[in-house]
Amino acid sequence: MRTVIQYLAKFLSEGTALVLLFLPICIFLRLLYLKERKKTDLSDKPDMVHETILLLFMTFLIMLFTQTFIYNPGLNKIYLIPFYIIIKQLIESGQNVFLYRGFIFNVIGNIGIFVPVGIFIAVLYRTNYSQTLVRGFFISLIIETVQIPLERTTDVDDLILNTTGAAVGYGLYRLYHRIKRKYREKKHRSVP
Repeated sequence: MRTVIQYLAKFLSEGTALVLLFLPICIFLRLLYLKERKKTDLSDKPDMVHETILLLFMTFLIMLFTQTFIYNPGLNKIYLIPFYIIIKQLIESGQNVFLYRGFIFNVIGNIGIFVPVGIFIAVLYRTNYSQTLVRGFFISLIIETVQIPLERTTDVDDLILNTTGAAVGYGLYRLYHRIKRKYREKKHRSVP
């Protein structure tokens, strides 16, 4: 648990500077877009809840991309064989408990970091399962592709695990709505 907290603290501290740099640019561009849309679209004002969630998603994506841009020398490797690294780590982890922790952290971390992506995509764009999966896949693909010239490890396993995380996020989003609907139905039936 301490490792997860340390990683989250590192994630937040490393991402804050880039958020402070890029978020105002994102907000400015979004405001320009909304201004132009208002000229051509006769609909009402933008939905402030949607815009706030979009702002949170942009913040999260900036912090996520921060992990991509941080320089780690000596890790310039590309793994294109699916599950190669996962299986290698699993085999090596049988020999050492610390390697097992690394394996678990890699798998759970790569899935967990993309759960919010799946939730944000589903909430913001009202996507179905396959649309959420495709969007999560492409966000992960961009990250893995950007890592190639930055001397970071690019791994197809990360792409698979990240996409799985987006799928889990979508599943949690749907589960929340199912529970919410059942609660409302139960509450509605109990009202005399």
